[in-house]
Amino acid sequence: MIDCHMNKEPKQKRQKEKQEQDLAKSRFTGELLMWIWTNTLYYASIIFTMGILMPFALCYRERWMAKHTFIEGKQLEFYGRGWILFLRKILWIIFGPIIIGLAIGLFFAIFGSYIGDGDSSVPLLGTALIPFLTFVFFALFMTWLARQMRRWITRHTRFMQDSN
Repeated sequence: MIDCHMNKEPKQKRQKEKQEQDLAKSRFTGELLMWIWTNTLYYASIIFTMGILMPFALCYRERWMAKHTFIEGKQLEFYGRGWILFLRKILWIIFGPIIIGLAIGLFFAIFGSYIGDGDSSVPLLGTALIPFLTFVFFALFMTWLARQMRRWITRHTRFMQDSN
């Protein structure tokens, strides 16, 4: 009779070796000082220009990170442009608060009769809800905005084409 365990062991060993080889092919080659420099430039552009130059610094940072990232032996390439992200950011900033305002207005249109029905304590509840709802919708908007940025970055990242 043939022992079933004898065939599994070499196969498991080969799979483990292949996984180790794949891990060896995936690596990040960036150096610490350049990592600090690119992140410092990115955050300084946000702070000192009030976010105006952020799209350009973000593209610089993502391009540097992709240049030094290898996945299964293939180098990443980021091909996004700062101007395109800048224009998208303007659209997001214009339409985001409009959507937040419409959502708050819709809330008060639906629940307004329950908030201000003439009782003196209830209108205070309504006025207390405005900052709270603004905060909630702003937090949701910022989460949505971060998701949009990550989607844009991912869409503009690919494996580098071989020049052969």
